[in-house]
Amino acid sequence: MQNDKFKTYANSFQAIARLRLESIECLLNYLGNPQNDLRFIHVAGTNGKGSVCNFLQSIFTSAGYRTGKYTSPNLISVCERISIDGELISEPDMGNLLKTVEQGVRQVVAKLGDSPTQFEIWTAAAFLYFKEKNCDIVVLETGLGGSRDATNIIPCPLASVITRLDLDHTEYLGDTIEKIAAEKAGIIKSPQEGQTGLCVTAKQDVEALKVLTEACKSRSNKLVVTNPPNLKGFEDFRERFDYTSADANVTIRDIECGLCGIYQPENGALAIEVALQLGIDQEHIIKGIKSAINPARFEVIREKDPVVIYDGAHNKNGISALCACLKRYFPRWHGGTFVMGFMGDKDMDAAFEELKSSGLTEKSRIFAVQVKDNPRAATAQQICDRAKERGIEAIPFDSIGEAYQKALALSFPVIVCGSLYLYKDFYEII
Repeated sequence: MQNDKFKTYANSFQAIARLRLESIECLLNYLGNPQNDLRFIHVAGTNGKGSVCNFLQSIFTSAGYRTGKYTSPNLISVCERISIDGELISEPDMGNLLKTVEQGVRQVVAKLGDSPTQFEIWTAAAFLYFKEKNCDIVVLETGLGGSRDATNIIPCPLASVITRLDLDHTEYLGDTIEKIAAEKAGIIKSPQEGQTGLCVTAKQDVEALKVLTEACKSRSNKLVVTNPPNLKGFEDFRERFDYTSADANVTIRDIECGLCGIYQPENGALAIEVALQLGIDQEHIIKGIKSAINPARFEVIREKDPVVIYDGAHNKNGISALCACLKRYFPRWHGGTFVMGFMGDKDMDAAFEELKSSGLTEKSRIFAVQVKDNPRAATAQQICDRAKERGIEAIPFDSIGEAYQKALALSFPVIVCGSLYLYKDFYEII
């Protein structure tokens, strides 16, 4: 590939995931295996991965570590995927990295007869960048799954982190919670002889926890399950909470959560437990949790007249968490307007069932839109049809701009949700 074509390919949307390690292994071999010179905290799970990664980056940066972070998907620019101490990689640096990675891609194509995926290219670029910039630690989010995800090419991490597990991407990961847990547990690796690895997980269903327990036992990892945070109240959609460590030896009080939403203290607790296990002082933990940012997760876009919230909730668990937030922060709910766009391969039935059972749809309107320029996106009419099957009336719109202006005019809270991929379309109109 010539560089212009390669750059276009690397930044284009890929509709189909390819879960294997052969390509990324081959690519990184040609690039000198930069991942072997880095230390990682590896994060997998179904919901909350991005938030946990942002909390961890903020905590370790506060503690004085040069902290890289690699997450996906990006919302506006691919540069969002790669950052150090909260500063995104620059376009020129990304361009230079892609030139280097392109040389390795040519070698992979010659050897395997097929190009690495975009995600594999970005992953390799991130490893090169973090090594070049001498990162002390890298917070690494899996893309899809765990064991066969491109990020799983790394050596044994400082900690493997598993967020709350739920049924998602079942066509790739399995149709039961046990199968999904087994796939996610693939990031748990055996340490060097004589050492013990570390796996920290949020509270899980019994079946999922059993899988994680067995994986840790067979791979010499200490398994730590977080305690639930103790909520103390909230201000401007941001929670305050106490957290007692899993071993009950440490209690950190009156932690201010930088990310909005009732579900963020659970994500914060997971990051706190990892930090405690790795010896980070409480003052850095408190500062890190307070200063974390994470767009598109119960992000308050507009505070009044009317309130506008964006939340990337796209599955049953995510919609459930969103509904819990709305009930907490709007105790006198008199209805709202949901502007929703989904990927066609998501479980819209479960999402709408959860929304209906919450009771929040009774006085609300549902506006359906299609995410632009995405072959996976469900059409507005398809979304309406699925909503109707669950007894919810929805109105299709030709564009998110049209739906949003109509929603603002109704003067009820506006909740934009259904997919993180919708954020770019929304950002363009606000």
